[in-house]
Amino acid sequence: MKHVQRFKARILGRSESPPKPTLENSCPRLDESSSSVTESTKSRTTTHGLFILADSKPDEAGLMDFPVDIVAIHGLNGNAISTWRHEPDGTVWLRDLLPNFLPGCRVYTYGYPSKIWSQSSERVQEYALNLLVSLRDVREDLNASKRSIIFVCHSLGGIVFKQALVAAHENDDLYGDVLKSVRGVVFLATPHRGSNAANLASICGSIVNSFASAGLGPKTVRTDLLKTLIYDSDTLQDLTMSARNRLGNIHVVSFYETLPLPMGPLSSSLVVSPASAMLGIPYEEVIPMPEDHRTICRFPGETESYLKVARALRRIATKSSNVGPTIKRTSTHSSNIVLSGLERTCMLLLSDNDVAKDVEPPPKPVPGTCQWIRGHSLFVSWLEKGTNALLWLTGHPGCGKTMLSYSLAQYFDDACNKSRNVLIYLCQNKNKQTDARAVLIGLILQIIHRHRSLVRYIRSAFEKQGSSIIQSFASLWRIFLRITMDPKSGPLYVILDALDECEKTSCHQLLVSISDMLTDSSQSMKGASRVKFLITSRPFLHQSYANSQKVFQSQISIDDDQTGYTEDLQTFIQERIHEISLNRQFSNDIRDFLCEAIMSKADRTFLWIHMVLASIEKSLLTSRKEFQKIITSIPEGLAEIYHRYLTAIPLDHQEDASKLLKLLLACSRPLSLDELNIAFTMDPSYTTAESIMQNSHNSIAHTVQGILGSLVRVTGQQVSLVHQSVKDYLQDQYIASIDSPPAIRMVNPQGSALQLATVCIQYLLLDDFTVDFFPTNGSPTSVIAEETDVFGELPLGDFEGDFWDQEDHDLDSNTLFHDPAILHPEICDSLVSDYPFYTYASLHWAEHFARCEEDAPEELKDFARSLLNPDTANCRNWLSFYHVKAPTPLDDDLMDQNPIILASQFDSYTVLKSLLLDCEPSQVIKNQSLYWASRLGHDRIVTALLQSGAEPNTRQLEGQTALTVASEHGNRSCVTALLADSRINVNAPGRNGRTALSFACGGGHDDIVKELLNQKACNPDEPDNAGATPFFWAVGGGHHSILSTLARLRSVDINHRDKTGRTAVSWASGDGMADTLIRLLKLPRININAKDNKGRSPLSWAAGNGCTDVVEILLASPKIDKASIDNDNRNAISWASARGHCQVLVRLLEAGCPGVDAEDIDGWTPLAWAIQTDSPDTVQALISDENVLIERRDRGGRTALSWAVEYGHIEVVKVLLRAGADTGTQTRSGRTPAMIAKDFGRDDIVKELEVYGP
Repeated sequence: MKHVQRFKARILGRSESPPKPTLENSCPRLDESSSSVTESTKSRTTTHGLFILADSKPDEAGLMDFPVDIVAIHGLNGNAISTWRHEPDGTVWLRDLLPNFLPGCRVYTYGYPSKIWSQSSERVQEYALNLLVSLRDVREDLNASKRSIIFVCHSLGGIVFKQALVAAHENDDLYGDVLKSVRGVVFLATPHRGSNAANLASICGSIVNSFASAGLGPKTVRTDLLKTLIYDSDTLQDLTMSARNRLGNIHVVSFYETLPLPMGPLSSSLVVSPASAMLGIPYEEVIPMPEDHRTICRFPGETESYLKVARALRRIATKSSNVGPTIKRTSTHSSNIVLSGLERTCMLLLSDNDVAKDVEPPPKPVPGTCQWIRGHSLFVSWLEKGTNALLWLTGHPGCGKTMLSYSLAQYFDDACNKSRNVLIYLCQNKNKQTDARAVLIGLILQIIHRHRSLVRYIRSAFEKQGSSIIQSFASLWRIFLRITMDPKSGPLYVILDALDECEKTSCHQLLVSISDMLTDSSQSMKGASRVKFLITSRPFLHQSYANSQKVFQSQISIDDDQTGYTEDLQTFIQERIHEISLNRQFSNDIRDFLCEAIMSKADRTFLWIHMVLASIEKSLLTSRKEFQKIITSIPEGLAEIYHRYLTAIPLDHQEDASKLLKLLLACSRPLSLDELNIAFTMDPSYTTAESIMQNSHNSIAHTVQGILGSLVRVTGQQVSLVHQSVKDYLQDQYIASIDSPPAIRMVNPQGSALQLATVCIQYLLLDDFTVDFFPTNGSPTSVIAEETDVFGELPLGDFEGDFWDQEDHDLDSNTLFHDPAILHPEICDSLVSDYPFYTYASLHWAEHFARCEEDAPEELKDFARSLLNPDTANCRNWLSFYHVKAPTPLDDDLMDQNPIILASQFDSYTVLKSLLLDCEPSQVIKNQSLYWASRLGHDRIVTALLQSGAEPNTRQLEGQTALTVASEHGNRSCVTALLADSRINVNAPGRNGRTALSFACGGGHDDIVKELLNQKACNPDEPDNAGATPFFWAVGGGHHSILSTLARLRSVDINHRDKTGRTAVSWASGDGMADTLIRLLKLPRININAKDNKGRSPLSWAAGNGCTDVVEILLASPKIDKASIDNDNRNAISWASARGHCQVLVRLLEAGCPGVDAEDIDGWTPLAWAIQTDSPDTVQALISDENVLIERRDRGGRTALSWAVEYGHIEVVKVLLRAGADTGTQTRSGRTPAMIAKDFGRDDIVKELEVYGP
């Protein structure tokens, strides 16, 4: 109860409400002397209404004149002045900077009662209406009705503007002059789709109001405003739809924030996401801003951020002064496309998970080599014939497959003169490159870098599934498939090198998918020859598939008596010997001797040749006898070669070699020389980093190469085993042979993991890290603990009085939400600089320990337990570092976690068992631990926690249960363990009300879907909060096998409608999922014409979204209702015309769809929609139909030509004039098209009209 009492005290202690705001009838000037500007927050006078900030004059030279009115609208909890004022210098950029940048402009600011604690009952509609009234009256008073208006809107202000725009259209007789003057708008972090911050604020506001209604406080929170801004609220969606077409006629520039607020519950996320800050309308200019939600509208001077906004305003002002009310824009070619914020998010997500970006390409082939394959009959057939879409090149380890792959990639680039795109992916068992998902990510990124417009396929999947797409092979494959089938991608060569080094299960998925793609007749018709695959691997992988899959039977064995390959070896040897001989000044006799001797021993192995040549090059002894000794001492077989180098390690360096090999074998990524130096030097006797460095090796590259010889490769500052086959050798049976040195026989995966885990743990426990490097609860910057506990026991924990425009300092984020562990990247950089091994140790110690903990000594287990105890500075330091540097941080509050939760997160099974034996954790701790173990796929941890009494059905982060999160992330072993618990509720809802089956279906996890369906209690048709069933998610993800599985169940309603009334067929049609729709239409009970709540059919959605393939599929069905209309009396032709989808329109007209000239509920015909959207081709297609009357007048008595002229769409005007449109028709007010054009200063249109009429 103490938290409630303290909360009550905070509420009762708030100051009285300010006076009820009144709307100003005049337009006063606000300056520094105004009390509304200078007074303190608690005593300031409210500033509601329209105020003038500046009225600048044109520059004296008369070269710059921008006669425009700039109207600024603040956001939630904002103020007409303070929203735009930078503190502490007091700069109001609208008043102090902008007038000089735009001479001749007049700047207004509009205020309205937006305070969270306001007692005002006004809604957004009233704010918008008051704005229109004020603008109209002021402009009439100043006789300024001809001046253009440009709006600048922060946050909620953008919603107010859109509402005003809609209201002005609906009341044209009252606000027509204002509407016609609007030329553009600049949105600054406007939440068009709402914000998750408002969700939290609305709930907490309701809690506060409950205190107020009980007499505990005088003020209430404006939850009505907060609910308006809830993410994806119906109010925002409806407003966006209403304003969408209106916004299409003005310039729209949308800025979005890229930084989170510096503190508070939103300190790790953006207040307004990029997706919400963008309207997604044609020609919208989207600009990222390196600011947070508060600083995006406050500038201390002419900063880069300010200039971006000012220049945007200047662009709009310049265009508005030269052209009419509607601005014509042109499209941008794909190669020049600037990605939107959401698209950059998608690309960043893929790039962060692109493990191939760190892979170095092999050395360039020696000139004249790798050319033999170009004349091979199978290669020529694959290259030239459309029916041969896949060629498999096989070779044993070290034969030069990778070099050949890169050589062919270069050959394709040169020979095809860029007419085909070449994609190449090198699979390695390093950096987690063993997963086929990584292969697809790498290929997709390569295509997108060449054709940026194709990023829309990633964006589409991201909008449905979020970041989970990178966890789903099916989702990534679908993206890849859709991209490759898009004509813009062009023909493709896809080279997959060393595919045998890809993880077995996912490799199988990839090969089966490729086979399906190349054998699918529907895909073949679209161009199987457009995508050609070239795969290289060791022979065993090809043999596993060639006998059962015809598509894989075309194969060339690289090192199996290929004449050209043998010549390549000879050329390579000759060139390298020539190079060495020049450097060492060898005679021609020695040069010839070396070439012949090496060639006779090469046995078709590039790797062997490379190693021998390296030994010769490094040898200080250069006699013929010494060379002969080097060459003859190397065994013929590759394994024997490695064995020979191992046994050649000096006896006094056996232990050193064993330690180095273990480190290189176990490392999760290539180690830097500094990292290897520290790891190699480290032992328990060192207690400080300085003592390690004092005893480290002064030339570690020399040391490593001297001890391990040709087994390692040092490239730049990185060191690694010379080839993947070395790792295979060390893990295989050869190393255990009886004649291997004892120390070398100890090199195995388990022992290697233990070696590197020990080094990492000991390093993190050095005395250097026993003090906190990062701010903690006790630091001077931390908040008073008592303040942060105010809402500690409330349902959602934290509440901030303002999320949008922080002005209320009585209940602010500085007081309630100051994070005691603010993580500064500069601290991490300093750590990395001073402690080179800290990065690797912090990010990887836990994974190494998890692999060897069963065999780890008790002391090491105790050390690991210490590193998972946040009570120690060593633990706090590496956790803080991990939070900043890890590619996917686990949690914002790692340092506040219980050791049991940390053990569960980092898969420390033995530590967890020890902790559970020592104490009985609370139920909350066990439940949270179970969530993390399930999410991260730690099945041993899951089992242990269930046995200890963890409740599997509790909801944790994002409302997820252990089962739903395990299903979402595809962790089948965890799902199996959870389902084995009798307490499990298989239908328990998780995030957004989705069940485990829903997540498994959406992620394409077939095995988990089957396991869940085997549960008798499983409801396969359970809808989520949006009304979508698992069947919807399977359809949306394009997971056809799951779709078929669900459709066979009687309990699954394949025609189920979600809360918007849409069915799976509707969504598939609207999203352009042609292949999925084909499968849906084959289902016997499917309803192809089901309408949603707005009366729109699947055909309407497909037509409106421009999905030509889908429209063709639907029209081919005899069940399709071509005449279907929605609640606004709009048909498919109307929707296609409104969006300018000419191709779709032509298909509809060819199919005989009726209603080509039908009016909708507002009296708009398809031609009217096409004219408004400025689509000349669509207009031409419509007027070519004999049923379309070009001179038809609308309900206002205006013709198509009249509207085209007023819109300023000159290309549409030309189409209508060529079709014979009458230039002399008059509106009811007697205005001809020429008069309208003159009114708007469109001399170009006037000239066109004069050509066709008087």
